[in-house]
Amino acid sequence: MKDLYHGSKVVPAFGPIARPAGAGIAVDLQGFESALFVFQSGAMGAVAGTYTWKLTESIASGGPYTDVAGGDMVGGVTTVVFDQAVGGDANMAKKLGYIGSKQFIKVFSTEGTAGTPTSIVGASAVLGNPRHAPVV
Repeated sequence: MKDLYHGSKVVPAFGPIARPAGAGIAVDLQGFESALFVFQSGAMGAVAGTYTWKLTESIASGGPYTDVAGGDMVGGVTTVVFDQAVGGDANMAKKLGYIGSKQFIKVFSTEGTAGTPTSIVGASAVLGNPRHAPVV
């Protein structure tokens, strides 16, 4: 019987942090064929602000990193957005799926609104389709 626990690995990709702008932690996909990036927000602050998240990829951990093409994303979804002004984005989880061929992936966040947003947002990568299982 297959189970998700022994067929995946979870690693940090970003934060959790307030004002999560910039590049995250390099995620090494060596030994895995896919990754699911899970973004999670906490309570949204009183100041309006938006964050747009995308994936970047590289053949080396130090880069250079380039945007992941839509064809290497599951379902063609290339970004996720958290909007503090929308109450529905509080305590929400969103995801991006990667099936490309590069070894290193970083999430990248841009702040779309001036001010001092106070949301806490973070990301983790769930690495899947291991070349060797079970994963420990």
